[in-house]
Amino acid sequence: MPTILFIPRIPLPAPARLVACSDCGTPFAEGARSCSVCGRVIERPLPVSSPTTAGNTSTILSPTAAGAWLVMAILLVIVVGVPIYLWRSLYPDGRKPETELQQNARLQSEAEGEMLKECTNVVVGLTRIIRASVVTDENDPYRWSGDVVTEFINHVGGIDRTNISFKFRTDTGRDGWVHLRCSAEPEADRRSRQRAEKH
Repeated sequence: MPTILFIPRIPLPAPARLVACSDCGTPFAEGARSCSVCGRVIERPLPVSSPTTAGNTSTILSPTAAGAWLVMAILLVIVVGVPIYLWRSLYPDGRKPETELQQNARLQSEAEGEMLKECTNVVVGLTRIIRASVVTDENDPYRWSGDVVTEFINHVGGIDRTNISFKFRTDTGRDGWVHLRCSAEPEADRRSRQRAEKH
């Protein structure tokens, strides 16, 4: 049976490295702190932390590294901070102004909700909303209309149905934005509006 021999690897000492000065090109030894010819201070990379030096937190950055970090911090403030400051100063509430098309679309989405909220104020004893429809074909919210069919408890305790017509208007809220408002339209006003629309 053949015998297998294990020969351990023995690391050889690395030869001493000679580094040249970046100004005059004079070589200097590994431990030298300055060039012997021109007197330039030699900058060395920071040592890699080892388990023996992990507890030592008093690592000092070289002047070049500190300057690079300072430039990076200034650029970060300019590139990120200035646009954010300008954006917040132009739009204090964080919202950009709407175009007329965006405002119209938002008001159309608010129309049915505003009408259903107003039903709770208009109909006493409201129990159920059967049907709700809103006509928002026109660009002017003052020409929009809505109809709701609801059930309510009458004065003798029974359930009755009623139709309510609503008209819309706009109002500027405390936030400076235009919001939709609605109110119940009396029957006489509704009939006169419908006659005017037919003519």
